[in-house]
Amino acid sequence: MTQDRLLSRQRGVTIWLVLIILILAAVIGAGGWWGWQEYQRLRSDKAGFAEQLQTLTSQMASQRSEVQGALAAFEKKQAELASQQIKDRTALTDIKTGGQRLWLINESRALASLASQRLLLTQDAIAARRLLEAADNILARIDDPSVLSARQALAVDMDKLSRASKVDVQGMVLQLGALRQTVVELAVPVEEAPPEKNRPEVNQPWWQDVLDRMPVNVRHHEGRVPLPLTAEQASLVRLTLDGSLQQAQLALMQGRGEAYRQALDNARATLKEWFRKDDPRAAHMAEVLNDMGGKQVAYALPEIGAGLQAIEALKRKEGGA
Repeated sequence: MTQDRLLSRQRGVTIWLVLIILILAAVIGAGGWWGWQEYQRLRSDKAGFAEQLQTLTSQMASQRSEVQGALAAFEKKQAELASQQIKDRTALTDIKTGGQRLWLINESRALASLASQRLLLTQDAIAARRLLEAADNILARIDDPSVLSARQALAVDMDKLSRASKVDVQGMVLQLGALRQTVVELAVPVEEAPPEKNRPEVNQPWWQDVLDRMPVNVRHHEGRVPLPLTAEQASLVRLTLDGSLQQAQLALMQGRGEAYRQALDNARATLKEWFRKDDPRAAHMAEVLNDMGGKQVAYALPEIGAGLQAIEALKRKEGGA
């Protein structure tokens, strides 16, 4: 009995030991499985972290490259701005110094060109020389030996004009224009209105009565029709005198001496034949025409243009062409 109890007790202890061992094995197995799962998760997280770290490292490298590129671009832009500031200061200095030079050269060129045109259109050598002299005075304001060649060329042109005829063409044209304005003031003997005829006598012949009523009076003259003139004839005479003076102006501007003298002769003839001798204005016009008729107006125009070409070359050299 006692032996059976001992055996039964031993079996119970053994069973409990087995159960405990099984439980411990189960616990150990469960813990190992959980540990393996945690290991796998941690390993996966580690791989993810490594990938994220690699991505962040790549992004930081890219951002570092962008920052370096932006910094290089900024430094380049800053250098360009500094260079532009230097250029602007240089340009401002050029405007203060060379800009005035170019303006003076342009003014001188305009005057030299106007002188050539004036000589070509009006044949006025005196006026052309004055324009060239003004152009030379402007160049003289530039304190630079580089303008001496242009000034020398202008001096040659001015010498040519000085050696030309001393006729003041412009002044003579203006004088003729003043005479033209006084033409309308000259006195012309005008025909007075015919007196009213008396009533015909009752005892005169019938044909005499018809002649008295006719609106036309027939008069016979030997040679030229005498003065006085009608108002229409006086206007025509003034127009003829004005036309002769205008022809003299045109011939004077063109340098045609023969045509000029012929126009003055026509004007003097018209003035002498049709205008009153006791009019002081007509006498003054005749005196002026006689004085102007004795002047020499036909002369050879000199060739100028060297000064203008030299100024244009100077302008191209200054960079303003």
